[in-house]
Amino acid sequence: MATRSFPERIDPFKFAEVGKLIDGIFATAYFDRLCLELHSDKGEIACKINGLKDYDTGRRMLKLEVSGEVELVCQGCTEPFIHKMEHVRILYPCYNEEQMKSVPEDGEAVLTEEDGLDIKSAVEDELILSLPLIPLFGECEALEVYEVGELPELTDEEAEKENPFAALKNLKI
Repeated sequence: MATRSFPERIDPFKFAEVGKLIDGIFATAYFDRLCLELHSDKGEIACKINGLKDYDTGRRMLKLEVSGEVELVCQGCTEPFIHKMEHVRILYPCYNEEQMKSVPEDGEAVLTEEDGLDIKSAVEDELILSLPLIPLFGECEALEVYEVGELPELTDEEAEKENPFAALKNLKI
């Protein structure tokens, strides 16, 4: 089982300028907030963070690649299942919200504080965002629970018959 951990904080601008690399396998249990979304904390997550610099624009970025298997609960049948996770994202470090507005659309802005970037939180945010909103597995994926279209129109008589509270309208206080 992997027992690695991230540095507490990194300077993402220097990290990218030098072209540093963090490459390791982390226990799923290491990511506390992620585990709140999972069925169990079993498994490992491979994580690679590569510091890059675009020499044309001078923009620095972190290329984040994560992969692994996590255990989720199917929202169709409520049974646990293994979900393969593969996620690649470009993170653009920014010092303020003004810089965040000018980040290219191919990546995500991350706010960096004066003492650096909490890299574990940034990675954990991306892991959580990569999870499916409604986890479904196997046969449950094929279920068509929600149909798109118009609701059938009922006549007044049909609406009266189907409404269990229709009898209450005749009561007076």
